[in-house]
Amino acid sequence: MSNEDVRVICFYLPQFHPIPENDAAWGKGYTEWRRVVQARPHFADHYQPRISADLGFYDLRLEETQIAQAELAKQYGVAGFCYYYFSLGGGRKLLERPINQMFANKKPDYPFCVAWANHHWRANWIGSAEAIAMQTYSEEDARDLIDDLIPMFKDDRYIKVDGKPLFVVYDTRALPDPLKYSEIYRSRAKAAGLDDLYLCRMEKEAVLDPKSIGFDASIEFPPSGVRSVTLDVEPLDPTSGFKGRVNDYEQTAFYAINRADIGFDLIRGVMPSWDNTARRPADDATIFHNASPEAYESWLAEAVDWTKKNRKGEERLVFVNAWNEWGESAYLEPDLRHGHKYLEATQRVLKGQSGDRFKSISNASYELNKTELRHSSGKTLQPSKKIVGSIDQIEKRDDKICISGWGCDQEAASEPLHVLIFEDSKPITVDRTFVYRPDVAKSVAPGATRAGFYVEFKLSMLSRPDCANLKVVLVSPPGKFALLPVPAKV
Repeated sequence: MSNEDVRVICFYLPQFHPIPENDAAWGKGYTEWRRVVQARPHFADHYQPRISADLGFYDLRLEETQIAQAELAKQYGVAGFCYYYFSLGGGRKLLERPINQMFANKKPDYPFCVAWANHHWRANWIGSAEAIAMQTYSEEDARDLIDDLIPMFKDDRYIKVDGKPLFVVYDTRALPDPLKYSEIYRSRAKAAGLDDLYLCRMEKEAVLDPKSIGFDASIEFPPSGVRSVTLDVEPLDPTSGFKGRVNDYEQTAFYAINRADIGFDLIRGVMPSWDNTARRPADDATIFHNASPEAYESWLAEAVDWTKKNRKGEERLVFVNAWNEWGESAYLEPDLRHGHKYLEATQRVLKGQSGDRFKSISNASYELNKTELRHSSGKTLQPSKKIVGSIDQIEKRDDKICISGWGCDQEAASEPLHVLIFEDSKPITVDRTFVYRPDVAKSVAPGATRAGFYVEFKLSMLSRPDCANLKVVLVSPPGKFALLPVPAKV
């Protein structure tokens, strides 16, 4: 591997084998496959159930299964698996057999690292917060955790960053004293002869500088903490309890790709899809609709490109959530609908063969000089009278500015537009058209059903609170733009 390479690592769920705790809660021989195959669609074009293809309904007690998974991942360029490690405190563990047998048998010969899944084992399958097994904390447990993992850290297959084993903590917020715990982790590793650890926290809802708690980097973990918009859909069964509100995967990818610089060490994360219908009751399911191999490829390509520009050497990592989270529809493993398409998309990105396959969610970086608009690639965009739109309202709400309106390219009415907000030539934020506007489709262009936009940003981002110098620009993917008239007063 050269220093220019980006390593894509997939989170790996060791759930698919029976354990006594699940037997007691759900019946003898329970694995999550039981729920996966029972999932049903809630609305038209809702992709459920998810059926595994090449690997079948596997059992992770079988070494052959883990070898087949690793061979498949390696074939498409995935650099390794990050195994969830369920250590509950007091010496109690769950789901440890797959990683233990992989380590003991030296098979598969494939890079791996560990993410400590420090959370309760809950009865989420019936929509309950009841804990089947409780996670507890103590400094002694923190020492024991690292001591248990030291032999794995020293394995030649273990993923390292500049010689330091990569160790991930799922939820640092739950630690009684994160800074103290990070010191314990590092001191135990050094006492065992290691130079140090490369400590990462998974970025849940809270955005936090990892250095403030003694960690090296934060890993994006979509869908946790991501921004999205909701789509209203018609339930197939009005009596099911399904509320008919789902998230838009494409819009989520757009927001993630165009995330503002947060000023600390960040490792980008991508999800191929997300839908936990199999795990949750109908009234509690979280679904990201419009997921596709093409949208995933664009998200991953932007994450890899960002990583090449902003990270160095072995810190060039991107995480995918996940390799095999079938209960949450977050997997790269082949299924009956898409086959190897997600894996092929991953391979194209890593080989630099993607190109602009899904421009509607590509990174939007522009410079505005009076009425001239230039893309970061150096291309100057052309003004177009075919791009039309209007600002319906600009208003202040507490500490935010909210702008609503619509826009469409009459020559490509069904394509989303980028909505760029500038103060003079200073870029403020970027969004895109996504709001349903049947009035625009009826009066302007039949394909412009999602021509509306709604943009929010903090008032503190402006130099003048009267918004007098605001400019709103609509950009069409082919490389055209138009300036929208902005009301004189807000």
